[in-house]
Amino acid sequence: MTRAQLGEENYLSVSYIARLEGNVKDASPSPPVLDATANALCLDDAERRHLFNLARRTQTEREDITTPWTIADYRTLITPDMETAIAALNPHLVAYLDERWNVIDCNSAYDKAFPGLVDEGNVLRWFFSTPASMTVMVEWEAEAALTVSWFRALMGRYYNPDWAVETLEELSEFPLFRELWLREEVRFGRHQPFMHLRDAETGEHYSVHVQVHAEMRGKYPLQMYLGVRLPAS
Repeated sequence: MTRAQLGEENYLSVSYIARLEGNVKDASPSPPVLDATANALCLDDAERRHLFNLARRTQTEREDITTPWTIADYRTLITPDMETAIAALNPHLVAYLDERWNVIDCNSAYDKAFPGLVDEGNVLRWFFSTPASMTVMVEWEAEAALTVSWFRALMGRYYNPDWAVETLEELSEFPLFRELWLREEVRFGRHQPFMHLRDAETGEHYSVHVQVHAEMRGKYPLQMYLGVRLPAS
């Protein structure tokens, strides 16, 4: 759809649409304009939510965050009780991550399931920099695409672009990441809960039922990944 077509659908000028694309602050589209735009572009629920986030028309607990926390900052949040709890959940996979997919802490089952991830430190970088990721992830492309589109969605909840610039610059070195990023897909979670894995040592196939929970610690969100280990499905 061209700017002229979108403008005709929404009774907006082409110049105004150009200002929206350029993120001109005083453009500030209203919710009705965003709804009309989403309808004209046939956006799905996730894309519509992302559009409202980008336009700052969604109240979010992240809006006051001006600078991202470092991994060291996040690790101060992990208490001895939390470490004991995730260790007790072996052989199920448990990890704490920030919203840039940096691994803050994890249990031994998670470490074993994703060889090299703890050393790499970031789930997205691991997907594209570590050959073992393609060995253990039975559905590598689907899982990589999901994580990229989820990261895009999380980016839209922060109103400071510095939140993701460094991570994006690092990931842009990988052609496969660039290919997935250019799809411009947005997802706020898994479309189905099962992740299919292969044991790096034995070659055994198994599945994990994945849940990702986010909770606020002060102003900063911490994600908990829980993968309940099951026979291959």
